[in-house]
Amino acid sequence: MAESLAPPLPLDGPEIAEARELDGRERRRSGNRTRARDRMMDRASRDYPESDALRGVRGVENLVLFIDDDLRETGMALGHVEAYLVEILRMLESPRLKREDVHALASDVRVLDHVDMLVENLETLRRRLTKLATSLR
Repeated sequence: MAESLAPPLPLDGPEIAEARELDGRERRRSGNRTRARDRMMDRASRDYPESDALRGVRGVENLVLFIDDDLRETGMALGHVEAYLVEILRMLESPRLKREDVHALASDVRVLDHVDMLVENLETLRRRLTKLATSLR
């Protein structure tokens, strides 16, 4: 599947200069991330604010960790499906549409595995959210 279709970022400008840290190495800017996928992935490795409602409930820490895992796995499955759709779009916009390329994408069953994973993760996520809802007052 496609890695990234976004145009490369320029290597100069105020945004990049602001993102440079420590010993002149270029690093991605940390802090408040706006992309939902980035925030979901960050919850595995960064501290995040705990809501007041969750702070008052005993025994939900592990459940919230499982919900975080479900969010990440669902986001990754969704990303794979999106990449497949982008590949189709790229092919349709190609100046030379070839039968073999269309057939290859049409017969690629990996996307079905990702859709199955997406549905399974969403079902698990909803079940865990229901359990969390019953724990809240």
